[in-house]
Amino acid sequence: MDESLRIPTGLYQDAIEWIYGRINYERIRPRRASAHFRLDRIRHLLSLIGSPQERIPAVHIAGTKGKGSTAAMLDVILQASGVRSGLFTSPHIDSFEERMRVSGTCPAPFEVTELVTDLRQQLTSADASLVADGPTYFEVATLLAWKYFDRCEAELVVLETGLGGRLDCTNVCRPLVTVITSIGLDHTHLLGNSHGEIAWEKAGILKPRVPFISGVVRPSAAAVCEARASELACSVTRLHRDIQVEIQACDDVGSAISVTTPWNRHDRLRIPLHGIHQTENAALAVASADLLARSRPEITAESVRTGLLETLWPLRFDVVSRQPTTILDAAHNSDAASAVVRTLNEGPWQGRPRILIFSASCDKDAAGMLSCLLPSFDVVICTRFERNPRSRHPEELLETAGRWAHTQQLNAIQSGEAATDKSSAPERSGWSLRNARTANETRLFAAQSPAEALGAAESLAGDDGLILATGSLFLAAELRALL
Repeated sequence: MDESLRIPTGLYQDAIEWIYGRINYERIRPRRASAHFRLDRIRHLLSLIGSPQERIPAVHIAGTKGKGSTAAMLDVILQASGVRSGLFTSPHIDSFEERMRVSGTCPAPFEVTELVTDLRQQLTSADASLVADGPTYFEVATLLAWKYFDRCEAELVVLETGLGGRLDCTNVCRPLVTVITSIGLDHTHLLGNSHGEIAWEKAGILKPRVPFISGVVRPSAAAVCEARASELACSVTRLHRDIQVEIQACDDVGSAISVTTPWNRHDRLRIPLHGIHQTENAALAVASADLLARSRPEITAESVRTGLLETLWPLRFDVVSRQPTTILDAAHNSDAASAVVRTLNEGPWQGRPRILIFSASCDKDAAGMLSCLLPSFDVVICTRFERNPRSRHPEELLETAGRWAHTQQLNAIQSGEAATDKSSAPERSGWSLRNARTANETRLFAAQSPAEALGAAESLAGDDGLILATGSLFLAAELRALL
């Protein structure tokens, strides 16, 4: 018997350590050619636990950004409707079991222990070629989630893809609806270097004749998704064409919106999430609920209203403190960073000193994110998260920010918009650039830990300033624990 598959002692910590002992592509950069990205592998592993994905229907959600928020909103709508719903999302913030919920409840520690003990026993009968290097971390998470859904007799599950779509572990479900929220440039080393290539991977979740709800607005990506939908005879319901969303009010606790779908109109819906992008995610969740309601009459306009109002989805422009105002956001690509800036500039946070705390993973486009963020802040503190080895060093991020600032300065000089200081690149500390919002200088610094960055930011902000931390969910999670 493979020693890694032996039954644990029954302690929760043993179970968690076994899970974290798997190959984890959330902590190391995966390779495009990895044998782990094979659907026949996860199908075989699921067959060992009774193939619950064949028996429990799903709503399957992919997208570069917004898929987690959309999944969370739809899940709470289903709960408000009386549907015993399961939710699978990733990554987690504080504890592994956050990735799987039934009726909003994660498995208790004793249930995690039982699920892992049971799974390890079942894996002993797996084909040796499939478990020679052990199931990966995400495969184990997927297996445990399906076991939990099955144990709790979930009626319907909402599945967020982990990476891409076509070869993702979740892509062996039997969906009633598929949703793609957006297409942007992320994980390009695996999914492709263009919006069209990435769209092709995301559109891999579409299934023959299963309705497709699309939040894809970029024309090149939308064309790829809808061509695939046509090949598979999927009906397509598209945001801003078939689904309309109107923002009626915004304040420091969220937005009020109206949503019109092909099946219903919903007025004065309240969502406790900030930003235009979240109103669009809400519209996709509402459209998914309306489509499901055609066969599940318990999903009503009132349960849609209640579900949206009760949705909690932390670290998505999450206002966690008021003195100073401190906002944590999990944006990790340039599209999401642009949405953060737009939300900040359109919200009720004008006229305050702004401090940015920024960190990023090694495989993310830090330069692209910083180019979106830097001009809107008075102070930028580059740091690193400590619990994941993929973090970039703060000095590297500072240099990236400084190079971008220097390029902007030279461009301004050449266009006659700045003083003719043609000095070479600035020193490694104290770099600055012109703030587009205030016309003052933005100062750039490095801090060696989230705690150091937060302390410096709070000192600079005082009671009336604003601190925003973004660039990675891992950074936001570590700051959340500190706060």
